Amino acid sequence: MKINDQSLITIPVKNLLALIAITAVSVWAYFGIEERLAFLEYNYKMLQVEVEENDTWIDDFQPPSQVLETVKRVRELELKVRELEVKGQK
Repeated sequence: MKINDQSLITIPVKNLLALIAITAVSVWAYFGIEERLAFLEYNYKMLQVEVEENDTWIDDFQPPSQVLETVKRVRELELKVRELEVKGQK
């Protein structure tokens, strides 16, 4: 048997339609998966940028000077209260 450009191949129409349908579904599924992966990758990159921004903000955070001064004053009051408690126990 020799195959050339004059060779004839016969296939039932039912099988041909099934092959076309399988090809169409496969192409649709491939592009659906590709689209979903691209969407997830984009969301991942956006979340990564947001996390890096938050991390930078946390690392660079400095409380306002009024807060630092208030903390210092509260600490001094705590020490004075403890000192008074010790004097009161004697």
